[in-house]
Amino acid sequence: MEKSVSMQAVELKNGLHSWIDQVRLDRNLFLNLPDINRSFNDDSTLAKDIIVFMAHRYKSDIFGYTSFTLNDFCATMKYKKPNLSKLHPLFEDPNNRPPMIEGYEFKSTFDYVMYQLAAQNVPLSSIKSTQIPTLKAFNVSFIQIISDIKIVYDTRRPQNKIYSLSLGRGFMENLINFYVSISLADYISVASNKHSGRIRNLYVYLAGMLPVLIYNKNTVLTPNFEMLCGIAGIEDKEPKHRKQRLIKYLETIRTNTSLKFDPQFVVGKDQKQAYTINLTFDMTNVNVESIKKNMYFKKIYDLFREAYEKRFPDKSDDFENFQNWLTDRENDQAIKDKVIRDAHRQTYMNSEKDVSEDQQLQFMMSEFLQNLKK
Repeated sequence: MEKSVSMQAVELKNGLHSWIDQVRLDRNLFLNLPDINRSFNDDSTLAKDIIVFMAHRYKSDIFGYTSFTLNDFCATMKYKKPNLSKLHPLFEDPNNRPPMIEGYEFKSTFDYVMYQLAAQNVPLSSIKSTQIPTLKAFNVSFIQIISDIKIVYDTRRPQNKIYSLSLGRGFMENLINFYVSISLADYISVASNKHSGRIRNLYVYLAGMLPVLIYNKNTVLTPNFEMLCGIAGIEDKEPKHRKQRLIKYLETIRTNTSLKFDPQFVVGKDQKQAYTINLTFDMTNVNVESIKKNMYFKKIYDLFREAYEKRFPDKSDDFENFQNWLTDRENDQAIKDKVIRDAHRQTYMNSEKDVSEDQQLQFMMSEFLQNLKK
């Protein structure tokens, strides 16, 4: 039975709403949320919200430049404009002077945090085990969120500004190929009190781990208790108090977002109290195929980068040349066809039976290139 026009319209509307709601976040940031907290201190919540806002706008500003007003930001991220327009608390002390460029002072709360996202690179740290048990390898890399700021305003009404921000290259590239997807509506819905930034950190982590569970065909996540407390910024001295606060944060997420899970604390190895947490996720309403498709695009992008760097070792850092090579369908077609086959095999472990291999390859390549523009 064919679908009615009204049913098709509803499906189209729901699909469009879902696409608008989804936000891609750089996976590096997702894995290093505490680093952002340390870098921006009391401004970390606003800094992360600006990052989420820019990542959300990137879908309709595919060249990495996004223009908006403060009203736009406040309407999307649910802020009150006067709170962002007022003087940043740091500059209430006359000994602290705001940054000034060409006579323009970045002194409002919003302007100063935005400036900081451009002026300082965000540190992303990691510690890896080595073959020697007593040795650890510490690594810290840095990523620039904003590479260019343009502000247009009338000197007679300086409060009415149009901001144009250019995303940092590494950040923009990761929004294409190394990202986690979150729901903007969910992200905003957990903002209810002074701990909103902490709860949002926890939400982003859990949303980012969902594809990992699906990839491993699992429904139970067993994160480290202290790690979750670190992500959520829970610093109570007593473990039982940290546990109580963590349970409260998890309940806020479970109640107010589309992430449905059952948290359970059990007594783990070498524990006297129940501090091992099991989060059992309900996958009933999770779009598994959409998540698998994201995994596929991530895999195919990685393989394309690998193939490009082998093909042009002297131009491995030339992102523009890589994009030109990637979008030229006739150039190195055999190499690209192999990449698509390998990515599809590694992601789905089978192939479609009702279309020819050539048709399938062309379809997947077209879909991948379209995905780059989203």
